[in-house]
Amino acid sequence: MTPTNGPPRSPKFVSLIPNLMGGEGHIIPYHEAVSQAAKKLGWQYEAIMPAHPSNQNLPLDWNGCLLDTDLEEEGNGIEKIGRIKDAFLLGLSIAQYFRNHSQSDQSTIIFLERFIHLQLFSLTVALFLIPHKNIQVWLLYRRDAHHDKTRSIYKFLHQIIHQLLPKNQFKFLTDSELLANSLSDYFQEKITVMPIPHTDISCPEKASKGETKIFCWWPGSPRLEKGWDILRLITQEAVKEGEKVCFIVTENADLTPHPEGIKVKAIKNNLTREEYSEWLCLSDIILLPYHTDAYKERTSGIFTECIIAGKIPLVTPNTWMAQELKNYQLEDLIIDWDNAQKVCDRIISLMANPSIHTQIMIMQKDFKQFHNLSNYAQTMQDIFDKT
Repeated sequence: MTPTNGPPRSPKFVSLIPNLMGGEGHIIPYHEAVSQAAKKLGWQYEAIMPAHPSNQNLPLDWNGCLLDTDLEEEGNGIEKIGRIKDAFLLGLSIAQYFRNHSQSDQSTIIFLERFIHLQLFSLTVALFLIPHKNIQVWLLYRRDAHHDKTRSIYKFLHQIIHQLLPKNQFKFLTDSELLANSLSDYFQEKITVMPIPHTDISCPEKASKGETKIFCWWPGSPRLEKGWDILRLITQEAVKEGEKVCFIVTENADLTPHPEGIKVKAIKNNLTREEYSEWLCLSDIILLPYHTDAYKERTSGIFTECIIAGKIPLVTPNTWMAQELKNYQLEDLIIDWDNAQKVCDRIISLMANPSIHTQIMIMQKDFKQFHNLSNYAQTMQDIFDKT
């Protein structure tokens, strides 16, 4: 975008974070990385979030100015309909921020990722209440929203935002080629595939310790879509050589291992970024027994960090992760999880297979070239330059 007078002013990039999810997952490290990418470009950056976040491990310069409401909370049909009012009020708080913090001579990019239809509605409400001339909206879709029951609402809100904003100032992003193709077909929009930026993990080479347990980490909070039910069944079975394998899980996973099965070590539920990196580096294998219906096209930040760290992932067939592994002839890491003995045997055999480690190193090199902060920043600049 070129102003009529003087040199172009660098844009202001605003991460709109309506739900911090209690600090679970990669929300905080993702936006910290986005902040670094924006500053690398010389852009002004700010993150806006709920006014009373429950998580205390937040950057001091993040602005808690949004209505504190959980539009994603489970509930019956009547409760969900009642959240429309809260979504409208959230929109008012978003508009209030931009009325107080926008400059008429500066482009402002509103960046929203990890959202549902109600949060997109809130943003749409805000756009009705603020000047649009220098506003850009960048939406990063992480899920297969084109399969949701609410998919038509997303499409309708897209149409409204298109009408509100000047041409070429509404951008669609994702971080998966598979998802980009499907979303583009449904929404009829051009979608840019972004690198994953929070890959600042470097593990020292593990010293050989002779006979020891194989540490297999299942990172994150226990959720069914991430295979909680699968690991619960696996650890409840007796298996031969189970003493050689140890699953590392959070305390609230509440797994009760069989005395003659795979061992289980419980660690605290909420890790700092430093603790997360330490456990990743300590682990030999990362367990990703994710359900196919949730991760068929959707990326996994944990998988990406696993490869960047040079670790071995075990994944479910017909997922995005499985497709990525197939690109490197790593089909042996794609497993069925329905037999505890076979899972244990596969883990032991993989650790003894040098060709697996060689292929992981090749994949690691390619991932590092694409999924990094500099490439993320360059992609941001490319999107902005095409406005």
